[in-house]
Amino acid sequence: RWLSVELRLVADVGFLGKPNAGKSTLLAAASAARPKIANYPFTTIVPNLGVCDLGEEGAGLILCDIPGLIEGAAKGAGLGPAFLRHVQRCKVLLHLVDGTSPDPIGD
Repeated sequence: RWLSVELRLVADVGFLGKPNAGKSTLLAAASAARPKIANYPFTTIVPNLGVCDLGEEGAGLILCDIPGLIEGAAKGAGLGPAFLRHVQRCKVLLHLVDGTSPDPIGD
């Protein structure tokens, strides 16, 4: 017999948004994590975790840089169901929008 167990909660805050929206940069600035940061889409292919120290001993937020959100993920595009599983593992989602985009509202 096989038993399948899946961990659901990994992070307090998950960063999501389109590719190159600045999710990895925010994670690196808010924590000691050093995710790969580059100027091309889909630099992040697996979630990166970091801990944001809140000052009190033992107090901190676990932050998660989730790979880029693309249209059609629910139908299997990009990471598809794997992307949706990463999203399920966060208490709160913070959607980052690239302010330098020609259409940030559309993004």
